[in-house]
This record gives sequence, structure tokens and C-alpha cells, in this order.
Amino acid sequence: MTGWKAPLAMAGARWAWTRVRRRYAPAPEPVPAYRRNLELLAWGAAGAALGVGASALSERRRSGLMSGKVVLITGGSRGLGLQLAREFGSCGASVVVCARGRQDLDRAVAELTGRGVDAHGVACDVTDPESVESLLDEAVERFGRLDAVVNSAGNMRVGPQETMSDEHFVQAMDVMFWGPFHLSRAAVDRLREHRGSIVNITSVGAYLSVPHLLPYSAAKHAWAALSEGMAAETAGTGVRVTTVVPGLMRTGSPRGVVFTGDPEREYAWFALLAGLPLLSVSAEHAARRIVRATARRRGFLVISPAARVGLAVHGLAPGLTQEAMRLVGRLLPDAPRQAEERLGAEAARSRVGRLVSAAAVLNERAGRRMNQRSRAGEERAG
Repeated sequence: MTGWKAPLAMAGARWAWTRVRRRYAPAPEPVPAYRRNLELLAWGAAGAALGVGASALSERRRSGLMSGKVVLITGGSRGLGLQLAREFGSCGASVVVCARGRQDLDRAVAELTGRGVDAHGVACDVTDPESVESLLDEAVERFGRLDAVVNSAGNMRVGPQETMSDEHFVQAMDVMFWGPFHLSRAAVDRLREHRGSIVNITSVGAYLSVPHLLPYSAAKHAWAALSEGMAAETAGTGVRVTTVVPGLMRTGSPRGVVFTGDPEREYAWFALLAGLPLLSVSAEHAARRIVRATARRRGFLVISPAARVGLAVHGLAPGLTQEAMRLVGRLLPDAPRQAEERLGAEAARSRVGRLVSAAAVLNERAGRRMNQRSRAGEERAG
């Protein structure tokens, strides 16, 4: 029971009992005001003590949720991948994080180690099958076992489909389909020994294709199909496949996204939506949900209420959803005659970008916590 539920349950039980007593008991003598106040204080103190105790017990259980387990996380040097490494580590797991950029990886491992997490970093390109095999071998050699593989690596390009080349779709599929494909298939045999898990971080975009995100949505859709299919075909092997469907998350990612067409205007709408509290959730909240789902071997997890609503509406009324997306597409910036391409870190320097960054302050703060880059030159190098 979480910290706020215990006091609430006690207060509800107290109210119900009082109602029953008042209904069937004879009229009591008037109670002095000071006694009522003392009784109220006593109940408040008891509720607070119970709440603190329940919260402490919950935290203790959480800290041992993944005790003794070894978790491999792709894309673990920044963003959600880094937060997942922190959360798995705080729950007792040893973590192997992989990324392409050595500098980012070293920074992430140093930060995790400073938090007391037993962490190891491996530079790896998940689109290369040979590198994937080496990654798995190094993880097992370092810690002696492997209990979970979290496919979290991804990339994103935002803009009208007219500004996207075939190569942009190929890159998206390489990272967000072929990467999880090779890693998951290679990991199954290593995970079977300890009844391990494969956790695939897909997206609401896998089920609800949003305009100006076509390569991303197509790759995520294929990834979700792969994840759900593997979940069915690994039945009986002891390996559990968990498909995670996040909605918008505050990870500071817009600065690392490539924007095409009219980069400043594309950055503006994307960064604003990604940072709105009612539509997005924090990376910390998402990571906690994902770790709990992994520990409990859940098969499917939708994280945010907005994502759940989107999936429900699309399932019940796909035609209506399609018309809504067409309307959204008309509201988004058109492809200019002279299309440009710019990183979010560069687009954020424009006047519009600075205004949006000020409005989306929660996402800006998240970027600093999630090891996201603040300068465009570093983004290119990473």
C-alpha cells in the first residue's frame, strides 16, 4: 500500500464506523470541544504514522525488486534508457548500458556508479548483428548471467513526408526494427536459463500514426508487431516478452531530434506538446512503471492516460481517428519550397524556439537530468 493510500483508507474506515455508531447508538452526551480536537489529532497522528510506515515498507520492497538480476539496456546513455538504468539499479539490479557514443556512455556509467549502481558500459551499434552478439557475450562475461534485455534505443526525425528520403526510412527501420530484432533473437537462448525477459519500448505512434513522424511510426509499428509476435512464440520457453507503449514523455529529447522542412516551426509544435504536463509523463514515472512490469513479468503496458485514450479511440473508431489525424496534418507546417534540416538544439536557438523552450520548462529540466546535450555540435558528435 503506497504512502497516501493508508491514511486515506483509515480515514474512510473511521468515517464509516462513526456513521454506524451514530445511527444505532443512543444520543450521546455533548463532547467538549477540546476532547474532539484531541481525538482528531490522535487520529491524524495515527494515520500519518501508518502512512509513513507503509511508504517505508513499499520503498524497501521496491529496493529489492530486481535484487541479483542483470539487465541490459540499449540506448542507455541518455533519455529514458538512462532513467531505466537508474531505476533498475535502485531496485537492486546490475546494469549493462550500451550506446554508440563512447563519451555519453562513460558519462552515464560514471553517474550510475556514483549512485551506487553496479554498472558497465559497452559501445555498440545495435544495427550490426555481430556487434549485438559481442554485446551479449560481454554482458554475460561481466556479470555471469543475463535476466532482462530492454530494447530502448531509438531515433526520430520530424517533418512532412515530402522532405523524407528513402534513406530516412531505412535508418529508422535499422535502429527501431532490425536492432531489436537481432538483439531479441540472439538473447532468447541466454535468457531462457534464468527465465528472463525481453522488454520492448515501442510507442503510441506504433498504433496511432501521427503526421510528420512517418519513418518513426512505421518503424515503431513494425517493432510492436515483432514484440507481440515474439511474446506469443516464446510461450513455454520461460522467456517473457513485455511490450511497452509510452505516450509523450518528458525526457528532453526534442533537442536531439532532427527536424526537416521548416525546422523552427516543426520544433515549436513538437517541443511544446512533448512538455505539456497533461499530455506527457515524466521519464521517472515511466521508468518506475516499466521496472515494475518487468519484475512482475507483465505482457503489455500502456504508460500514460493520454496513450490509453488514444489506443481506445483508435480501436473503437479507426475511421474517426484517421479523420482527426488528417485535421492535425492540415494544421502542421507545410513543406517549404526550400526544405531545410536542423537539429533541435539548433532550432531551439531561434526566437520561436526560445519562446517554446520557456513554455516547455519541464522538458528542458528533464533534458538536464537525462544527460541530453545542450549544444548542437555535441549532438552531432553523440
